[in-house]
Amino acid sequence: MKTPTENVAIYWGAFNPPTLAHGQIVEEILKTREVSQVIISPSWEREDKDFGIQHEDRRKLINTFLQILQESWCNAEIDPHFFDGRNAWITTTRAEEEYFRKILWHSPYFIFWSDVASNMHWWSNNKDRYIEEKLRKIFINRPGYEFDFTWNGFDNYMLLDIPHVIETSSSVARELIRNKQSVKWILHPEIEKSISKNNISYN
Repeated sequence: MKTPTENVAIYWGAFNPPTLAHGQIVEEILKTREVSQVIISPSWEREDKDFGIQHEDRRKLINTFLQILQESWCNAEIDPHFFDGRNAWITTTRAEEEYFRKILWHSPYFIFWSDVASNMHWWSNNKDRYIEEKLRKIFINRPGYEFDFTWNGFDNYMLLDIPHVIETSSSVARELIRNKQSVKWILHPEIEKSISKNNISYN
């Protein structure tokens, strides 16, 4: 991973598979003046979550996703330290922020959908409200979801409205793939091609 010299945003998740919405979010965040680079940070395998896909197949899809972003002139990179299992012990947002702060020499932004804000006070390693008050956050406004960030004591955040945001998720994509239904409206053609080429079925 290249070490950037300006503000970056961390996009942590399973990306299983990466959807058009994931790409849309990266592109729109990079259009702001606040962020110069997005680092994709794929999560490690979890015992409490069935990925329904081989680890190496997910790696292929995420690498294809990065290639799509870079071919669209998006300044994006992948941090492999979680995905390769070398830092699998890092399971909280607070610990991840500490990890990236050591690499970048500054605290990056973290990307979230706005509807997770109401649950942040329950998150692990957050008894001092560090996530709500000190973590640098970019919330993607989810249409139809209302939340008063100021009233709930949030600080150090940016709320980003994305016009015509694609309202979907990876779980919807997996279900469509399982049922052999079209995913053209939810996945980039290259991701769809990779799934077909590698016979990924999400059993």
